[in-house]
Amino acid sequence: MVSEQDIASVIQGEAVLGRSKWIQIGAIENCRAWKHFQKDIWIWWIKSGFLFENNLDSRFSNATGENISEVIFLSRHFAASGMPSLTLHVIGVPGEIPHGEEAEHGGIKGRVVQPNPRFADWYRLMCKAAVEHDLVPEFDLTIETTHHGPILDVPTMFVEIGSSESHWNRRDAAEAWADVIVEGLGLDGGSGKGDWSSLTTEQRANEKVMVGIGGGHYAPRHSDVIRKTRCWAGHQLAGYSLPMEKPTDVDWDPDTGNYPVGAWKHSIETAIISTRLAFEGSTVMAHLDRKSFKGWQRRIIHRLLNELEVPVGRTVDFE
Repeated sequence: MVSEQDIASVIQGEAVLGRSKWIQIGAIENCRAWKHFQKDIWIWWIKSGFLFENNLDSRFSNATGENISEVIFLSRHFAASGMPSLTLHVIGVPGEIPHGEEAEHGGIKGRVVQPNPRFADWYRLMCKAAVEHDLVPEFDLTIETTHHGPILDVPTMFVEIGSSESHWNRRDAAEAWADVIVEGLGLDGGSGKGDWSSLTTEQRANEKVMVGIGGGHYAPRHSDVIRKTRCWAGHQLAGYSLPMEKPTDVDWDPDTGNYPVGAWKHSIETAIISTRLAFEGSTVMAHLDRKSFKGWQRRIIHRLLNELEVPVGRTVDFE
């Protein structure tokens, strides 16, 4: 997906179109579109922004008759720090209430979209491409936790150039992302990276998928797990998506007492369910940013994860 309103999206789209042979097809919703000459991969170049354009997968399918299995948004990233960056993330609005309402930046409060299984492999590819294009150490290379819209029914992720207007038009950053996309989708004749559908049932059963819980928006400890291991990755939940209020009863025990009030429980449950849908047949495990929680919070989260049959691991457990 490319947005005409987003210069970082446009230059990434141009870089990808320039790397292989694409055939322009008829307009879809009065917007340009291309199909790869060999693979079932399309570029849809829409006129609007992304965040509030819900159901783009089904809209494309209805217009073309094609079955869409995943969506990747090429986008800009904004951060108040203004630090140049390459980043990627999956989407949804966990932790916000009241559930069911439209969120400020698109999506539905309390709802997440299935994570694109390419997330972890493409983060590792991104780190490699950034070095090859001499973007390091100038650019920060990071993942982000799950946030914002739109709503879709298939596995989805955003790949982004950040973090301010002075960086969004960086052609070298766009070319780095084009490297990732070409190798990641197998446009270079390879098999691609992060294609969960290519695994057999037996292979899937031996794979570990990491759901990150806690920490800040850029999730450095969860990023370390992805970078240092060969794990897959699903939703990553920042601390702000896990609001909880400690019960005031002095005898309350986090191992046996009532669960604390707050959206934290729904956030974790929703993230686990969504990740399991995207990684059917896998072992979904949690990684906690332990230092970001108080002791009673860790205990209550462990208790919930035990009920959900989700093991908790440290970095070595994801290797």
